[in-house]
Amino acid sequence: MVLKRKIRYEISDLIEEIDAVLPKVNKELENRKQGIPGYGEIEQLEAIKEELEEIKKMALENKLPPKGERWVKYAWYFTHENWKIEPSIEEELWDIADIYHRKLKE
Repeated sequence: MVLKRKIRYEISDLIEEIDAVLPKVNKELENRKQGIPGYGEIEQLEAIKEELEEIKKMALENKLPPKGERWVKYAWYFTHENWKIEPSIEEELWDIADIYHRKLKE
């Protein structure tokens, strides 16, 4: 999904973005499990999937942490552990991380 560039996003926007990327992460995960080569290791894709599902759950329950405490682990892994996943998915994940971390309306 292509984000409309906004200054502030609603929680529903965050959920929508997660819902758009999860099927792509799941497809990559299933491909790796079936031995189909591509970007991302099984463990990496599972970690990303779990983190997205947890953020979505917190958003749906209106239990997101305070703004200064919102971080995604996968962003650290992309920059510090050199995780590689399909580039268009990675771009969507960076957008989600940015919204979650600093662009949600309070």
